[in-house]
Amino acid sequence: MANFYKPSTKKNNLNQTFTIDIERLDINGDGVAKFNNKPVFVSGALPNERVEVKVIEEKSKYLRAKIIKLSSLSPQRVQPECKHFYQCGGCDLQHMQIDAQLSYKQNKVAELFRRNAQLVDLPWQAPLISSAIGYRRKARIGVQYNKHAQAIVGFRQKSSNTLTPIKSCPILTDTFNEEFPEFTRLINLLPTKKAISHIEVIAADKPRAIFRHTSKLTKKDRQILTDFAKTKTYELVLQNEQSIVDLDNEPTEALTYQLDDCKFTFSETDFVQVNANLNQQMITQACQWLELSAVDNILDLFCGLGNFSLPIAKQVNAVIGVEGIDAMVERAGLNSQINDLHNTQFFQADLNAEQAQWPWFNSSVNKVLLDPARAGALNAVKNIVELNIKTVLYISCDPATMARDAKVLIDVGYTLDKLGLMDMFAQTRHVETMALFTRK
Repeated sequence: MANFYKPSTKKNNLNQTFTIDIERLDINGDGVAKFNNKPVFVSGALPNERVEVKVIEEKSKYLRAKIIKLSSLSPQRVQPECKHFYQCGGCDLQHMQIDAQLSYKQNKVAELFRRNAQLVDLPWQAPLISSAIGYRRKARIGVQYNKHAQAIVGFRQKSSNTLTPIKSCPILTDTFNEEFPEFTRLINLLPTKKAISHIEVIAADKPRAIFRHTSKLTKKDRQILTDFAKTKTYELVLQNEQSIVDLDNEPTEALTYQLDDCKFTFSETDFVQVNANLNQQMITQACQWLELSAVDNILDLFCGLGNFSLPIAKQVNAVIGVEGIDAMVERAGLNSQINDLHNTQFFQADLNAEQAQWPWFNSSVNKVLLDPARAGALNAVKNIVELNIKTVLYISCDPATMARDAKVLIDVGYTLDKLGLMDMFAQTRHVETMALFTRK
């Protein structure tokens, strides 16, 4: 049987340019429009803007495009604080007014609760906010090398592994926001500069910059680093595959931060909240929403190094903290000792395990706080339901998994009493929320 060629009727939109009207933002902060009845996602576009775009990706159900020209501007649009904003992938929303960012984030959470938990008319509380710049106290800075073997120091470009050379980052705290040219100059002085793979900066009580190296540094390298460190107000330490040491090759001392009247120690590799001001506000609000009293026995799940556990322990009868990482459990116990607290216990357990047994659970527990990672706490929530704990305070860094877990609570009779944004990561699409559930 003869086969006759038939030209494809499928239209190829790739690289095509056209003008569209942006209707809304999606959950990733991209502008959404329609072209030939197909959604078009445009990074950097805002609602009510008319934009000329070029298609950079075509799928069967949507197009992705980049802005060629802005024909009309949204009243929400502002000049970004950072001159690298349109190249760097670190921030998503610096082109949007802060109030508009908060509104977008609240709408995002509301839509996810509607979809995943069938909840509307949410009990919104006032958002927790801090300065939209100069708030980030911990960050990983990338290091790459060009064809001339010169260092490039900065953050990844949007949707790329290639670094944007950064001169300053207004999101970082004052200690490090202007240090990028200094780091670049320093690395280029090193005889074995290509050994440096990235830099971690931490603005703790005593700030620290950690230079990660993948091969051995020479004596001259170390001398150059030592001379540089003498001119700075922060420590410079080294990290290889096995350990983190100071420039004399000695183990580093623990880092510290203050919260209320608690002192916390942590290592360079421990998780800490990157926004110190928001962290303080979050702890205060958590204690208020839980209505803590001297007779309460609190269960703190995913407790980390005790960020919530210790301030809470000063107001209640007892705290049981549970964490999946052994080193963090040890850290929480040590922090409790440093603060002379005797009503805390910390345990290691996989809280994401299905049908887990909780041998450390005390039947006197009457309130639970949980602060899981982005994956959420589905199995932990199922256990909470079985144990019939009356008050649940859920801290979330991913509203989709929180809404999913909330449905488990709602379906068995819990009510969502309070819900609030916490703008831990201003200028980005990331959303942190706090929710209070009670079971009558």
